[in-house]
Amino acid sequence: MPSLLDVRRTIAALIAVALSAALIAFAFIVSDSYTTRMRADARLSLGGADAVVVPARPSEGGGPLDDAVIAQLSDLDGVASVRGEHWDIIYSDLPRQLANAVGAIVVRDVPALSERTTLTAGRLPQGAGEVAIDTSLAEKWELGVGDVIRLKNNESGDIRTGPTVVGIVSPGPDAGLDDNLSVVYATVDQLAAMGASTAYYRLYVDAKPGVSTGDLVSEVERVVHAVQPAASVVDADAAVAQRAAASQSGGTMITMVMNLLAPVCAVVAAIVIATTFAALVARQTRTTGLLRCIGATRRQVMGAVLRTAALTGVIGSVLGAGLGAGAAALLVRSGVIEDLDADQLTITPLSLVVTIAVGTLVTLIAVLLPARRASRVSPLVAITGQTTGAKQAGRARRWAAIAGAVIALAGTVVTVMGATGQEPYLVAGGGVVVALGILLTLSLLVSGAVGLIGRLGDAERRPILHLAARNLERNPGRSAANAATLFVCALVGSTLFVGLFSITSSYQSIVNRNSSAIDITVLGVTPQTDAAALTSTIRAVNGVQDTVLVPSLDLTQTVDGKTRPIDVLSIDTAAIAPVVHSTEEFEGLDNNTLIVGALHDIPDGAPVTLTGPAGSTTLTARVRSNFAAAVITPAAAERLTGGAPTDAMMWVRTTGNGSSQGVEDAVRQAVRGQELMVVGSAQGRDAFVNLLHRTVLTVCLVMAAALVISLSGLANTTDISVLERTREIGVLRATGTTRPQIRRLITTEAALLALVGGVLGIIVGTALGKVGLAALGNNFGIEVALPWLPLAGLLAVTLLIGVAASLRPAGRAAAVTPITALAAD
Repeated sequence: MPSLLDVRRTIAALIAVALSAALIAFAFIVSDSYTTRMRADARLSLGGADAVVVPARPSEGGGPLDDAVIAQLSDLDGVASVRGEHWDIIYSDLPRQLANAVGAIVVRDVPALSERTTLTAGRLPQGAGEVAIDTSLAEKWELGVGDVIRLKNNESGDIRTGPTVVGIVSPGPDAGLDDNLSVVYATVDQLAAMGASTAYYRLYVDAKPGVSTGDLVSEVERVVHAVQPAASVVDADAAVAQRAAASQSGGTMITMVMNLLAPVCAVVAAIVIATTFAALVARQTRTTGLLRCIGATRRQVMGAVLRTAALTGVIGSVLGAGLGAGAAALLVRSGVIEDLDADQLTITPLSLVVTIAVGTLVTLIAVLLPARRASRVSPLVAITGQTTGAKQAGRARRWAAIAGAVIALAGTVVTVMGATGQEPYLVAGGGVVVALGILLTLSLLVSGAVGLIGRLGDAERRPILHLAARNLERNPGRSAANAATLFVCALVGSTLFVGLFSITSSYQSIVNRNSSAIDITVLGVTPQTDAAALTSTIRAVNGVQDTVLVPSLDLTQTVDGKTRPIDVLSIDTAAIAPVVHSTEEFEGLDNNTLIVGALHDIPDGAPVTLTGPAGSTTLTARVRSNFAAAVITPAAAERLTGGAPTDAMMWVRTTGNGSSQGVEDAVRQAVRGQELMVVGSAQGRDAFVNLLHRTVLTVCLVMAAALVISLSGLANTTDISVLERTREIGVLRATGTTRPQIRRLITTEAALLALVGGVLGIIVGTALGKVGLAALGNNFGIEVALPWLPLAGLLAVTLLIGVAASLRPAGRAAAVTPITALAAD
């Protein structure tokens, strides 16, 4: 059976498939490349071992994995070498305030230097009394080569030591995967001196050439299980998979945004494909009727349409997969994508095959309805030229609109429930349902909107606008299909813009909610510290605006009969107001109230008895969700301490928004040597801002791709519409309509569709964005801010896309002569 469709007219569908497939392939490749990076880091941490021995927990019994076990393993026929790894947790031997800031410290064996693990200062430790530290601990504790680091083996401090720092190490993955933990490196003798465990934490076994991994694991298990029956032995691949899965360094915002927005482009592409094929099928209705007259079956007609769709889907997906792979390779090799090196670029056959399969499947699904319509064309069409009646088509659209309204209403209910219950995923699901419902009602919404515009426009003063509106109202199905792509783009774009710009405008509130309302905190102030001199020193630093001392109390709390230690700050809200960015979290603080964070696990409203050196007092707890500290008033503190001096911390306000790393460094330098610790928020603030900028850029790029898909689809369907209306255009030309007026008529129709689709999308998207932010509750301190300028820009771009898509078809329509048009069938 011959092809029903002009393959050249499917170019819009081809572009749509290619661009959506390119984004899907790009997302797959970037995600796979991050997985490769994590697995490569995990494999480096094994040091080339073929098998890894993981000891049993102490509660599971068995003897230690010591040098005797290593000797037994080394004697095995299939073992080339065995090395043990020491690892333990110790603590800083500092005043409680400073120790809490440093946190737990990992102790490890002295690492081997490599391309990834380097010395930034000094040398590696060679014996007892010497340690090296990683760069994060050196910065946090302000330590350098030659300084003494005070450590204890546990929180009780059974063993206290003060080794000398002889080197500072910038660790790579081959030195161990200790995400976000500070590390001390020492010899075995020094580990023992510090009270750290000298039993092996892991054993790494290398196989001799020719020995299979399975045989190696079996041999090692036999020896290890004789000592520790509950110990496990895994091969290198299993160990790499476990460590890569446990790594916190995978995935980025780019990957997440791509994974979220690639389906959006697929949906837009599906709409373009369906619209293109529907228009082509409608144009070929009489040809289809003739084929049915000469014996073509419904199945053959549907097969002809689906074959064209499958060919379009495969070719477009292959082109898109190649485009996505090329873009990913270019961006990764150029270093644009964070944390990915060129050698970590991973393009797998599976990702390309899945991309091609998804693109083809989306195409076939989108074409099912047009193909079914083509198969239902009656042979009588070839004789009578009559297709489905307007009444029947209108009735079908009304039922679709009713169904869409019901679906949209159900989605609205789900969305409101999600916002009320602060369930963002429920809101997202409800939003998708709302969008689907509105798409079903779009034909009535678009025809109603353009009809209203036409009635508002004076037929005598604005005849082009009036005629364009009537033309669109007369064919609501085609009008809705053309507006659908821009509606989806505007909906998704406005939703994301509302979310992103609300987060940006609420930046300071978000920072405050995450316990960073203070620019710089100086820890370690004691009763012996000359507070006046310290205040003078800090305020003299260029960039410091103001300071305040905040007393810190070591107390005990009793809640429901359970007693445990608690650190409490004594806050005078009037005194701290010039220093902190917000006092919102301290609202409601009075002499009978204890404000605590949720981490303290104290029920809101519960009576809490605090006990200090001078006595006890019972306060009512008020819980703040993301608050980290526990806070009372100075009057309440007076009842607990009797006015005795206590430890304190200094809060520092810098000029500007507090994101100056230079001021932090200057403050550190000013207090160096005074056993104080400086903790700043500049690095976190800068990281947050950079993350927002990268996210906005990624969103804009993906939405640009979606708009290009829309442009190609609109251009093609408008072109087909012009061909279908050749006689109509000829009548207009014969009755005196000029070429410029014909051109303006076509562009006005496109602009009206873009305007209606864009406005509807922005209204719905803005509402969904606001509801989505409401679902986050007040926990993140986000206040909804409508980005009027970006939304106006989005509408302008939507209009531009609509007009640009109509320029070529409008020129073709203007070139039609009355004689040619009136002679057309």
